[in-house]
Amino acid sequence: MNHTQIMPAVSSDGQMERELAYYRRECNVLGAALLRLQEEQSQAFREARRSRTVAKLIREAYRLIDQSGSPEELGRPMLATLLDNTLHDRAALLQEHPRGSGNFLVTHCIGLPGDPPGPVQLPVVPPFFFTTSRTRIEPPAYQLTAILRVPYILWAYDETCGTALIIGNQSESNVSRPFETADQEVVEGALSVYIDILLRKRAEMEMREARILAEEASSTRSRFLATLTHELRTPLNAIIGFSEMMATGSRYELTPHQVGEYNTHVHTSASHLLSLINEILDYSSLARGRVPLTLRWTGAMELVSASFGAASATATERGVRLAIVPPPGPVWIRVDRTRFRQIVDNLLSNAIRFTDSGGEVAIHVSVEQGGGLRIEIRDTGIGMRPEDIPRALEPFQQIDNRLSRSSSGTGLGLPISRGLALAHGGSLVVESEPNVGTSAIVTLPGEAVHQGGAPPGGNPAG
Repeated sequence: MNHTQIMPAVSSDGQMERELAYYRRECNVLGAALLRLQEEQSQAFREARRSRTVAKLIREAYRLIDQSGSPEELGRPMLATLLDNTLHDRAALLQEHPRGSGNFLVTHCIGLPGDPPGPVQLPVVPPFFFTTSRTRIEPPAYQLTAILRVPYILWAYDETCGTALIIGNQSESNVSRPFETADQEVVEGALSVYIDILLRKRAEMEMREARILAEEASSTRSRFLATLTHELRTPLNAIIGFSEMMATGSRYELTPHQVGEYNTHVHTSASHLLSLINEILDYSSLARGRVPLTLRWTGAMELVSASFGAASATATERGVRLAIVPPPGPVWIRVDRTRFRQIVDNLLSNAIRFTDSGGEVAIHVSVEQGGGLRIEIRDTGIGMRPEDIPRALEPFQQIDNRLSRSSSGTGLGLPISRGLALAHGGSLVVESEPNVGTSAIVTLPGEAVHQGGAPPGGNPAG
C-alpha cells in the first residue's frame, strides 16, 4: 500500500523536470531571438545614423564653399564639422607627396595637443583601416595611431588624389561601440565630400582667375586698339597729306625745296610707322614664345658702344649728357647681336626720353662676382614711384607724366626688352624713385659671358 502511494510522486517529479527543461529551452530560444532582434535593431540604428551623418556632412560641407576664401581654408572647418557630427575626439587630413610614395604630410588637424606630427611614411597604404582594443599594434596600426596619438582610429585614403582622412578616439568608452568594418561608410563618405568640395572650390577659383585674366586681356586689347589707332593715325595722316600735296595734278604749286622737305616728312613718318609695326610684331612673337635667336660671341663693349653712338644725336638734341663706364678688361657675350642691341637701344631711348635737358644718362658695364654680365642704364630723369614699375613693364602701358604725354609710343619698349632678356636666359630689373631717376639693369648668366682674350670657338660676330 505504501508502494502504491510513492509511485505517483516520482512520476509527478519527472514530469515537472521535463516541463522545466522544456520551458528553459523555450526561454533560451526566445532570449537568443530577442538578443538577435536587439542587435539587428542596433545595427539598423547605427547604419541609419551613419547615413544621416554623411547626409548632414554633405549639407554642411557645401555651405563651407561659400564661407571660405580659398581651397586651403576648407580643411579645418570640414574637420570641425566632422567631429561635431560623429562625436569623435581628433581628426586630420593628410596629403601624399609625391603621389604613390607613401609619404604623407598633415595639412589640417583638429583636437591634437601641441604641434601636428611631421612627415608620415607608410610602407603599405591601406584604403581603409580601423583599430579596436583587440587590434595588434603593428604596421600600419603603429604609424596610423601615432598621427593622432590615440589608440582607436578610422582611416580612409583616396588613391586618385593622394588625400587621406583619419579620425580618432582616446578610448572605446567615449563612443557607443568599438569601431567596425561598417564605419567605412562614414570615413570614406566624409573624405569623398571633402575632396569634392575641395575640387569645386579650386574650380571656382580657377574660373574666377580665368575671368579676371579675360577681363585683363579685354582691357589690354582695348588699350592696344586705342594706342594703335592713335599712334598709327598720326604718321599715316602725315604720309597721306604730304603725298596728296606732291601728287601730279595737285592744286598746290610747290617749289622744289618744298617737295624735298615734304618728301623728308613722308619718309620720316613712314619710318616711324614701320618702327611701330615692328614693335607690335616683336611683342606678338615674344608673347607666343617664338623668338628665334642666333647666338654668337660678340664684344660686349662693341655692342654697347654701337647703341651709345646711335643714341648720341637724340641725346644732344634733347640736351642730355651721355656717359659710359666700361669694365676693366675685354668681355665677350654670347647673344643674338640684333636682338640684344634692341634691348640696349630701347632702354637708352627710354632713359633719354624721360630725362630733362641738362640731365645725364650713364651706361655701366661690369662683370658680376658669379661671372655674369651686368649692364645698368642709369638716368637722372623724372623717375617713377615703386608701385608704378610693374605697370610700366606691362604692354601698352605708360606712366602718366609730363614727358610721356608729350611724346609718342606704344608702351612696348620695356616689355619687349624684358622678354628679349628672358629669351637670352637673363633678366631685366627696373629700379626708380620720383625726381631722382631710374636704373634699368640687364643681366646675363655666367655661361653666356667670357672675360679676357678671344671668345670660346674664336668666332666673334662681325
